[in-house]
Amino acid sequence: MFTTGAKYFFGLALFALVAAAFYGGATAGHEVNMDTLLGVVTLGYKGSVGDHLGYSVLVGLFFTSLFLGCVTIAFRDADADAVSQVVHADAVPEAAVPQGPSSWPLLGAFGLGAVVVGVVVGAPLVILGIGILTAATFEWAVKAWSERATADPAVNRAIRNRIMYPVEFPVLAVVLIATFVLSISRLLIALPKFGAYLLFGLVPAAILLVGWLISSRPRIHPTVLTVALLVGGIAVLAGGVIGAAVGPREIKPHGEGHEDTGVEGGSGVVSPGAPVVVRGGT
Repeated sequence: MFTTGAKYFFGLALFALVAAAFYGGATAGHEVNMDTLLGVVTLGYKGSVGDHLGYSVLVGLFFTSLFLGCVTIAFRDADADAVSQVVHADAVPEAAVPQGPSSWPLLGAFGLGAVVVGVVVGAPLVILGIGILTAATFEWAVKAWSERATADPAVNRAIRNRIMYPVEFPVLAVVLIATFVLSISRLLIALPKFGAYLLFGLVPAAILLVGWLISSRPRIHPTVLTVALLVGGIAVLAGGVIGAAVGPREIKPHGEGHEDTGVEGGSGVVSPGAPVVVRGGT
């Protein structure tokens, strides 16, 4: 009943559960009692648990390993003989070969590095690294599955694109728009007043010009368009990083440099600190 892979995952899950119980009790900082036992059993809902971060990591490892063990049993370790028995096939289906290298592991390594550096630098970099690592893991898993869906590489690519394009295009659009807006905003607050006005006028004009060129020449080579967009994106991103590093320009408060006459804007409204002179009259 239990396959080789399932035994490994279930063993890892049992180890993580026992380790979480001992770790939660050992780091509680007080004498181990019923309150500690209740805390590690109820996942901290009742009672007390010591170091929450380490305990959460071990509990997460337990649930992940348990899930992977169940998936491995359901798919019988992806064994071709077992699959042919389930579908009642006379011959073992031919295993498909992966179609070329994948760049997603490299992106996942970059996300993991961002998480490690973000632990020292700050929380935003940790969040960015976790997002990159999650996206790379998901894309890598889908690519590995789609390349083994059939024996035809073209059909495999079509299956992958049909599943992932409705997810990738909206997410990519949101990321690009957010990056563009944030980069331009950092530049606007870092440049002098005249430079901010000039940038505010030139950026929409450049977007309209590029759109007009693309619409007027529909047969433009895809490589040229890709290079142009890539160069523009790198320029905008670099400008945003430089603007964020320089910081916002010094903005003087409204009315600074004018002599205080006791009257605000000549409207006859006396300021609270102005002296009051009372004159007698007839």
